[in-house]
Amino acid sequence: MKTAVALILALAGASAAQAGTISFNDAKPLQVTEINQSLSLGLFDSSLGVLTGIALSINGEMLTNITLTNRAAQNQRVTARGSVDLDFSSDLAGLNLLFIASNPLTLSATLKDVELASNQTQVFNNQRDRESSLFDSQLNSLWGDFSRVGGGVFNISCKSLSGISVSGGGGNIEASQETQAACGAAITYTYGPSTQVPEPASLALVALAMVGATVVTRRRQA
Repeated sequence: MKTAVALILALAGASAAQAGTISFNDAKPLQVTEINQSLSLGLFDSSLGVLTGIALSINGEMLTNITLTNRAAQNQRVTARGSVDLDFSSDLAGLNLLFIASNPLTLSATLKDVELASNQTQVFNNQRDRESSLFDSQLNSLWGDFSRVGGGVFNISCKSLSGISVSGGGGNIEASQETQAACGAAITYTYGPSTQVPEPASLALVALAMVGATVVTRRRQA
């Protein structure tokens, strides 16, 4: 009896051990905008087991230097916002449609209530922003697109559209920016064993039933 219970517990451990995760990521360095970057991520190798979940994240980073000059004859107060919109696309058709519906990923750096004297210029260096977006349950209907025997890769592209906007200053503020941007992406697959094995809770019930049966048999023999 002890041997049978030990075997059941070993199967439960083996079931847990066969479940796993595998991740891929790609990140590009900052480049002067406008950018057009390509990322590659791995597909799930279906020979590893049965896919049980996918989590995909896309991210972006911006670094900008903003220059403001007041051309008015009097002091001016101004708010300036430098931004980068990142549009993502993919060679997986279903994922591409999802990206189109969710674009863009917007990064921004805002300088609020800057006071500028007449003909004064101020430079604001190293204004940064990082943003990300997560797709998980939205991918439920697309699992087949991400799974191949032997794995493989799929591609994600990222294009930028940058600019600067100014409010205040009576139209007398000259504004410019020097901007860099970068894109990245990561995906994590969770999977279970390719063959069905009893859940640990079910195995425990079977073990208890076997113990009970053994006790009854021993009492009858006594």
